[in-house]
Parts: sequence; structure tokens; C-alpha cells
Amino acid sequence: MPVNVTLGASRLRISYSLGLDQNGREQLRTKTYSNIKPTALDEDVYEVASALAGLQNNPMVSVGRVDEKKITQA
Repeated sequence: MPVNVTLGASRLRISYSLGLDQNGREQLRTKTYSNIKPTALDEDVYEVASALAGLQNNPMVSVGRVDEKKITQA
């Protein structure tokens, strides 16, 4: 069955390390940025994430991108 895919919203998620808790486990805080252009290249999104991380006191641990797609029957 053929389907049509339409790009929807895209978000950038950056996780930062807050250090270790009393049990020695790393504590993380995640910041999400909305309204990323769905057509933006992953490399460009990563560069923006790196620039934003440079403005933070805590080190960046990971970068993620969440893309929504609408799938309909053709």
C-alpha cells in the first residue's frame, strides 16, 4: 500500500551533565528547542547545538533530533 509522508515539527534536544549524585550516577538535564526547520540538515542542527552548549556552564553529553512525520494513504 503506497503512502504519502509529510514533514511535521522538528525539535532539538541537548542533554547536559550536572555531575554525579550521591550514588555515583551521572545526573542529566535535557533542554528542548522547538521550531527547528524540518528541512534543516543534521550537520547544521548539530553545529547549532554545539554553539548553544558553549553558552552553558555544564558540559554537553548528547544531541538528539525529534522529527514528526504525518503518514497518509496515497
